[in-house]
Amino acid sequence: MSTKLLRTQAPHIFGAGLLLLGLAGINHEAHSAPVTFNFAGQVTQTVFDPFDPLSGAVQVGTPMYSYMNFDTSASDLNPAADVGSYAWTGGTYGFAAVLGSVLFPVMHSLSISVVDGAPGGIDQYLVHAWEGTQAGLNDYFSISLTLQDDTGTAFSSDALPSTRPDLGKFALRSFVLTGQYTDLNSNFIQYEVQGNLVPEPATLALTGLGLLGCAGFSRRGKKLP
Repeated sequence: MSTKLLRTQAPHIFGAGLLLLGLAGINHEAHSAPVTFNFAGQVTQTVFDPFDPLSGAVQVGTPMYSYMNFDTSASDLNPAADVGSYAWTGGTYGFAAVLGSVLFPVMHSLSISVVDGAPGGIDQYLVHAWEGTQAGLNDYFSISLTLQDDTGTAFSSDALPSTRPDLGKFALRSFVLTGQYTDLNSNFIQYEVQGNLVPEPATLALTGLGLLGCAGFSRRGKKLP
């Protein structure tokens, strides 16, 4: 079943279709240093054009819970001393998020950038995960996280952190989910969801279990509770 077809259905089917893209990504096998980071937040803005493909399931105030899976043994692809660039491809890596009652796994292509601006500069932790190709009318969607510390004290190098960055050190903590696709009626649908991350959400420890539970509901074609 194509992702294009699944994305034209009700919100819970939409989530189930995205899940099928990334089920293989939720595993920790065959890699030397797999790590999972959890994040949570709340939606602050939504934009749907020409209509909402999620039928109101995601709106301002909707909670977001997520995790990403990657390998800390990845090499720095950027030779600059203050910018680290790391990338992964394949089903083992990716980013899964639950927004309200909808599961959004964005798997198979993941990148992380670490910017060490030193004191007086800007430190950043940038995550980007995506599916498809953002060109023309192609099916595409992505999730991005941005952590920014304007004091330049959050990082002491551009090395890939093996533990989740302390969100309390960053003044800017945001996430953006964007996507586009053409439905069966040839309507070109675009959507964008923005939100803020919270430093230490009370539900953070339950995120991984919650995602596994969501997978079960989605595969049965039911809206998540």
